Amino acid sequence: MVRLRKIVLRSKIINNDIDSLDDSYNISDTECFAHVTAVSGYQAQINLVGKQYESLFVARIKGHKKASNIVLDDKEYEIIQIRYHGITRTDIYFGNKGSDENALG
Repeated sequence: MVRLRKIVLRSKIINNDIDSLDDSYNISDTECFAHVTAVSGYQAQINLVGKQYESLFVARIKGHKKASNIVLDDKEYEIIQIRYHGITRTDIYFGNKGSDENALG
């Protein structure tokens, strides 16, 4: 089911402008609306990202976006893959970690 939902793009901004050995970072949150689709089914997940996850979602966002994590419904998910379609749309695949036993290659 496709729904327009509010998500939070969470990015890590590394503070190594002055000192290259500085590993500290700040977190930046950007709210945006996206068409969020849940991907269910073992074969569909394998075809899209190469392995099975507990829960897998696709967020389609207008524009060119980057993030480290996504927050949806107060739960933080890791980003699995980002696909850019020119400058008009970004598809972000995110979800919970699944088992590595189904990984391809």
